[in-house]
Amino acid sequence: MYKAVLFDLFGTLIPAPQMSKYRQMVADIANIYGVAFETLTDPWMSINDGRLDGSFGSSEGDIYAAAKLIDVEVDDDQLSRIMDLRRGITREFLRPKPGALEMLAGLKDRGLMLGLVTDCVYDVPAVWPETEFARFFSAHHFSCETHIRKPDARTYQHVLSALALEPKEALFVGDGGSDELNGAERCGIDAVMIDDHPADAGEMLRVGVGDWAGRVIGDLAEVIELVSTE
Repeated sequence: MYKAVLFDLFGTLIPAPQMSKYRQMVADIANIYGVAFETLTDPWMSINDGRLDGSFGSSEGDIYAAAKLIDVEVDDDQLSRIMDLRRGITREFLRPKPGALEMLAGLKDRGLMLGLVTDCVYDVPAVWPETEFARFFSAHHFSCETHIRKPDARTYQHVLSALALEPKEALFVGDGGSDELNGAERCGIDAVMIDDHPADAGEMLRVGVGDWAGRVIGDLAEVIELVSTE
């Protein structure tokens, strides 16, 4: 029997960000920098890995790093406006999928512990305590804070250690980004893909999606069935 379920975040508990919304965020940041969207977009995306692995030390560091690439000096007012913008869009992105909170409550009612394993920028842990998810989770791995990204075994082990569990005692649920499903199984954790993306999934921001030949479910509610039958 499983004692815990570990979850990915983007594309799993929340929808993967729509590219149109992400591009608009970059355009709004460019406007605050005082440059054209076309000037910022490629440099901004070129340091996405650095944002995810925490290379720049903070959300503010991310902003300064992008500005440096386009030779822009950021004053305090610009920094504050961009911080407000990024935190606002992060709160918008962190809205649960339909049924996600009910599923998490059902797992907790069955006595399972919950852990989060996510590749993310600093804005996510900054606003996480405000979200509807926060009360459910006992352990977290935010890549920007640990500087380690999936599918590195240490990302999953970080959460397992916090929960005092062995790999065989946990199930990992993710949408397959960052080759996370194969990474979990290489650690000895059973894994299952949630594939409930809408028809326009091609317009969603997903990073490092790996091939997966294992179990697939089409609705988060099925996670409760999985842990109940194992």
